[in-house]
Amino acid sequence: MLLSCTPAVQPEPVDPDPVVPPEPEKEYSFQAQPSALTFDAEGGSQSIELTTDAAWVAFTQDDWITVSPAKGVGNKTITITVEAYDDLEYNRRGIVELEVDGEGKGGLEINVVQYHAEEEPPVGLDVVVYTGSASKVTATSANITCNYTGATGGVYDRGIYFGTSASDISRQVGLNSSSASDAYYTVSLSSLEPETTYYYKAYVTVLNSSGVYVDVFGSVKSFTTESSAPVTVNGLQFLNCYEVPSLDLVNTESCSNTGGELYGNTNWFNYLTNDDNRMVITHTFKYSGKVMRNYTCMVDKNKKAPLWSAFVMQDDAYPDNGVGRTGSWKADPGIPESWQSCFSSSGYSRGHFVASNYRQVCSDANKQTFYYTNQALQFQTSFNDGVWNSLELAVKASAPSGRDTLYVTVGVLYEGSGTIDGVPVPSHFYKLLMKCSFGTDGSMTAARGVAYLFENKSQKGKNYSQFATTIDAVEQRAGFDFFANVPAELQAAAEKMSSPLW
Repeated sequence: MLLSCTPAVQPEPVDPDPVVPPEPEKEYSFQAQPSALTFDAEGGSQSIELTTDAAWVAFTQDDWITVSPAKGVGNKTITITVEAYDDLEYNRRGIVELEVDGEGKGGLEINVVQYHAEEEPPVGLDVVVYTGSASKVTATSANITCNYTGATGGVYDRGIYFGTSASDISRQVGLNSSSASDAYYTVSLSSLEPETTYYYKAYVTVLNSSGVYVDVFGSVKSFTTESSAPVTVNGLQFLNCYEVPSLDLVNTESCSNTGGELYGNTNWFNYLTNDDNRMVITHTFKYSGKVMRNYTCMVDKNKKAPLWSAFVMQDDAYPDNGVGRTGSWKADPGIPESWQSCFSSSGYSRGHFVASNYRQVCSDANKQTFYYTNQALQFQTSFNDGVWNSLELAVKASAPSGRDTLYVTVGVLYEGSGTIDGVPVPSHFYKLLMKCSFGTDGSMTAARGVAYLFENKSQKGKNYSQFATTIDAVEQRAGFDFFANVPAELQAAAEKMSSPLW
């Protein structure tokens, strides 16, 4: 038995003034395309497209570089101009810095490289660079091992330049600084074209006696990638998922090619279609010892973007472990880089298909959402940051558990839309949802569907529910048979629905 008693009346305690913690400093996002610039000896002007939600300033410590405008708010085209350069020995390197103007943090650096007047060996430096041979060459990847000697003060940067022509070796892969005066280093190339000859040369960046960063190059070499013949691994099991559309594949007994993901010890699998301009790829990751499919998407060579991406939302299989936004944009290793673009422009951002916060199960899964094949140009203000974001959050909050699974396909339409700097802009974005229930024997017992279709423009003041339609309606415009693996009767009924799933 519990006993209680009434205590004597005590004076009211006086609460001390509450301690108010300081507001955390707001962090702003900065992205620029391109993120580095190269100029020839004649100099000139080039532009970058800045994407940010901050007030910002731009500046440089290098007197041969000018920046305009020097400050602004939000997205902006920034022009970087460099003077003519008549040095015959050294390339020179400078930096344009962008940072928050006022309170808050965030920023980035734009590397600016200007080549000297003639491609001659640097004079007055004892650094020698050796370009190594290619190894582990596949249809889409290769390793290049190079070395340098005589860099007594270490190197600011090291890597290779490469391209598909001996006269245009302009694509760069760098490994950043090293304190070693003599060292070997290996560069891994991915997203290469099958049966293609690549030319490359090693470089290191060092300080010369005048305190200027200069590039020292090795000789030019070449290698040829292998053909993309069918591989022995099957890989087709990843295409049997309920949300994957019907596909017209060249190879019906196996995937067309496979290789290692950039993150984690698992493989990607790609599939050639009977349309030479379209390729399908599946990405995988490992969690709790199990290899899991992340998403499957179809990439269009001419659009330089995915047409659709299909994936699963299920809290038990893909739990939210709060890994955060761990990725930075990278080329998809299983798709030729010439098919891809990560361009953004004033007013447009890189709109995720599989949202970063949909893959919080582990870092590898999250980083794969930052492949170039998981984004397209999406109008930013009052669309990407408005109704589209609201729908993403609603889908995340509605991911089921137990015997229910939410299947999702995100895609774009190009209905008379234009281009920005040669990159096609989608006219519409859509998100298709089908929530399915399963019996104890694993068979599907019920399915409900809905689609949301948006014009790729400001949707200020609108709610995503105003854009609900049927999956059937989107199929007619997109030209795909979505959710093709769902049992026919359940699929037919679900694709005629347009009511919310939550």
